[in-house]
Amino acid sequence: EFKSQNLSNIVWAYATAKEQHPLLFQKVANAVITKQNEFNSQSMTNFLWACTTNGQIDQNLFKSLAPTAAALVGKSNSQELASLAWAFAVADVAAPSLFDDIFINACLEKQDEFNTVNLSQLHQWNLWQEEMNSNVRLPQSLQK
Repeated sequence: EFKSQNLSNIVWAYATAKEQHPLLFQKVANAVITKQNEFNSQSMTNFLWACTTNGQIDQNLFKSLAPTAAALVGKSNSQELASLAWAFAVADVAAPSLFDDIFINACLEKQDEFNTVNLSQLHQWNLWQEEMNSNVRLPQSLQK
C-alpha cells in the first residue's frame, strides 16, 4: 500500500517526464481521494500540479481535494501556494473554500519569498479570478 508521498511522486514523475498514462492517473487519483487526510502541503500540491501539467484534469477530483488543500494553506510555502493556485486556474475549477482571505493572507505573509515563476503562476490565477468575476484578488504588492 502506497503512502501519500508515494502517490504524489508517481504522478509527479509521469508529469515531469511528459508521459501520458490516464489509467494510472485515475487509479492514483482514487487512492488519493481515500488518503487525502494523510497528505501534507507538499505532496498535495505536487499531486495537483502533476495532474494539471499532464493534462489529467478531473474537476470532481479537484473539487473533492479542495477542502484538504484549504486546510493545508497555513502550512504551505510560497512555491506550494503559487503551484496550487496555478493548478486550480489551469484546471478551471472554482474553489471558494480554498481561495479566500486565508489564502491571500498566506500569500502576503510569504510575499518576499515568491520567485518570478511563482509570481507568474499567481498572476495567471489572478487573471482567472477576474475572468470568473470572483471577489478574491491578489493585493497590489503581489501584482509585480
